[in-house]
Amino acid sequence: MAEPVECRTGGERLAQNAMNPQAGNAMNPQAGNAPAIAVRDWRVRFAMRNGVLSRVTDYFTAVDGVSFTLEAGKILAVVGESGCGKSTLVKSLVGLVDHDAGEFELFGEKVDFKSGASMKRVRNLVQMIFQDPFSSLNPRQTVTEILTAPLAARGVALEEARARALSLLDRVSIPAAAMDKFPHEFSGGQRQRLCIARSLMVEPKVLLCDEVTSALDVSVQAQILHLLDDLRNDLGLSIVFISHDMQVVRALSDDVLVMYFGHVVERGNADEVLTNPQHEYTKKLLASVPTIKR
Repeated sequence: MAEPVECRTGGERLAQNAMNPQAGNAMNPQAGNAPAIAVRDWRVRFAMRNGVLSRVTDYFTAVDGVSFTLEAGKILAVVGESGCGKSTLVKSLVGLVDHDAGEFELFGEKVDFKSGASMKRVRNLVQMIFQDPFSSLNPRQTVTEILTAPLAARGVALEEARARALSLLDRVSIPAAAMDKFPHEFSGGQRQRLCIARSLMVEPKVLLCDEVTSALDVSVQAQILHLLDDLRNDLGLSIVFISHDMQVVRALSDDVLVMYFGHVVERGNADEVLTNPQHEYTKKLLASVPTIKR
């Protein structure tokens, strides 16, 4: 496994990208035009049922009128405590959870969740990485089967899919010998690297990362964060990064969206929001970050 690395702060990364305007735009022809994602007045409700006949008696609104933009080649952190609706938000963008209202544009084109062609475009351009890397991987499949499955479903020959899998394993610092192993033979950090490699098999332009470092040790977190930042720069990826850890957000994100009980209460440049928060809830989140007193 790669040696632990020191993550750059958002400000350091932004300064570096300002000196290199091509950073984050490689392999992304849409960059500089329409935003990667534009969401307006997004709402997700869950029916609350009761009685013998399980009739709908009320609705719980998990995401209420959320609007945001993810610029191409950027990393947007969505933060808030557990239950604020951040995971539900990103899951609804790929159809894992039904949304109730709102509009979603992907690189300038409106997404129609009732259209097979539109959803195929979403699946090709957007991939999601989940919090628990072990439950995200089929324990009965080898790494070869796990990584080649997305391309096999698209009719790609096994030899070609295997070659891409080997290339991506090298990209995420997993040895080629891992191809014949099963998920239980890897550490948590290695499993998350496998999940990242799997998400990249179809060459997406957007990654939705749902608490991808929360189950990992601090040193391993740093490695995964650095890997995501490198992938963003090298492949031109746009990333939505879900987290409740403000230290992680500070290390990785360009912009921040703060959610509270399904609503957006603050948004803006990461450095500005984290150093000069305007909303009381954001101030409380930052105050909860542990510090070492000397």
